[in-house]
Amino acid sequence: MEESNTHFVREATIAGADLREIITLEPQNKVTFFQATGPREGAIINELFEDDSGALQLRFYCYIGLRDKEPNGPEERAEQAQFDSDKGYKAALLSTLKRTREMLAEGKL
Repeated sequence: MEESNTHFVREATIAGADLREIITLEPQNKVTFFQATGPREGAIINELFEDDSGALQLRFYCYIGLRDKEPNGPEERAEQAQFDSDKGYKAALLSTLKRTREMLAEGKL
């Protein structure tokens, strides 16, 4: 939808929900996904860092809720269960970290 050196805007369908995200880029360091439309609101952050042994790690954190739903209500608890499942965000994070390590080993990062 829109692209610059610091961010881009995309429309996507994730888990069956249409949404628009503003994605900010901090090269070699961090990507932040702001969910502008869709069922969720908030931000998801993926940050690369090296641990004490020099191994590449991915730190993931988010501040997210369901738009127009009660905080910690039944809908948010169900969303959290999906988030924590083996097919949820954890699986996506592990896949991202694996691919990032491969690209680093290939000299593409």
